[in-house]
Amino acid sequence: MRRTRRGYRQDGFILIVVLGAVLMLSALLFGFNQRSRSSLDKADGFYRTEQAWDGAWAGVQIAVATIRDVNDICTDPQFAKLLRGENTFSLEDANCAITIAEENGLLNVNRLKSEDGELDRRRIDQFLRLIDQLNRQQKDSQRIGYGILPCVIDWIDGDDDVTCLPFVKQENTGAEDGYYGMRPQPYSCRNRPVDSLDELRWVKGMTSQSFCLLRPFLTCVGDGKININAAPKLVIQSLSEQIDAALAEMIVNQRKLRPFRTTMELRNIPGMTDKIHRSFRDSITISPAERFYRITSQGRVQDHKCTIEALLRRNTQAGTVDIVQYREQ
Repeated sequence: MRRTRRGYRQDGFILIVVLGAVLMLSALLFGFNQRSRSSLDKADGFYRTEQAWDGAWAGVQIAVATIRDVNDICTDPQFAKLLRGENTFSLEDANCAITIAEENGLLNVNRLKSEDGELDRRRIDQFLRLIDQLNRQQKDSQRIGYGILPCVIDWIDGDDDVTCLPFVKQENTGAEDGYYGMRPQPYSCRNRPVDSLDELRWVKGMTSQSFCLLRPFLTCVGDGKININAAPKLVIQSLSEQIDAALAEMIVNQRKLRPFRTTMELRNIPGMTDKIHRSFRDSITISPAERFYRITSQGRVQDHKCTIEALLRRNTQAGTVDIVQYREQ
């Protein structure tokens, strides 16, 4: 039977409708597939991130156990790799890298003034020498100004008097509320010791670059005495104007062979005279009253990573290790 032209048109219309429906269903299925794949990727990414966090937290617990069970990890050769950041552990699917640094080997910014409010000239001079040493390693455009120091003092002291350091020729004036209140986004001067070094970012004159340069050599915990078995070379050199880079390097090399058991052993270092030793012996210790450690633990699973930084305090009497500060990056 011969079909009419109208019949062909109807068949063509039905074919177009069917093709359109197939295309719509295909588009819907494609979109559903993409959303499902995206959801699965997000779920897998979340799972991997959680694994990385578990690895980082496990690293912190390893550090806590180590510090609790060992009296002084800085003098124990078994834990030298932990102090250099060379230890990596495998924890199921995660890898964990741990670094431990003793805070007692750093300059305590909260001790720039004594408890009775008097400037501690010895520690202030040490801070100035540290600035000089860092500046020698930088280009002129990257220099740290002396003005940071009186501003840090005003930031951590409890009064509203602007500090002036008469023994510094330039940039010797600090800042109190009068300065910070006039900022485009005003805020108050802290006027009390800092709990975290990150709070120093708000200090007048403290640029991001200056903070990054200073931070590895500063702390906000401890009694202020420098543990000579843990201090970085620049901190040792900043202890006295009579300690040059060569003598500081010899001290570091000597303690690698055998940590100092008394501060008097430093007198046996070649080039160490009685005069030099007297100039800094009251600023150092080999057995801090409280030991503080900064832990950096990074967990990694494939391309996902989590870094935890924690400040730990070893309580010798109670035999415990307390987490003083904690943050994730």
